[in-house]
Amino acid sequence: MNFVLLIVFIIVGIAGLVFKVDSGVFIGLGLIPWQVLKIKIRKKIVLTSIIITTLLGCGYFIYNQKWLFTALFIFIQLYNYWGLLNIENE
Repeated sequence: MNFVLLIVFIIVGIAGLVFKVDSGVFIGLGLIPWQVLKIKIRKKIVLTSIIITTLLGCGYFIYNQKWLFTALFIFIQLYNYWGLLNIENE
């Protein structure tokens, strides 16, 4: 199920970028790293997904001058990183 959700979030994130839908970018790109984390892939891949989605999402929101969305998106990505750090300790 986590793999299916990962594919759904990738599609939603890409569609949000293509069709300029803020909620699609926020939800899709914000949840991709969390799903990669839940699949339990290597931590370098999870960290790479966090970095890539952060750059794409923040770039999109900064380009469209959506500062509140940018701040909230950074917060979501920090939460994803926190989840990565907690999984490493277990």
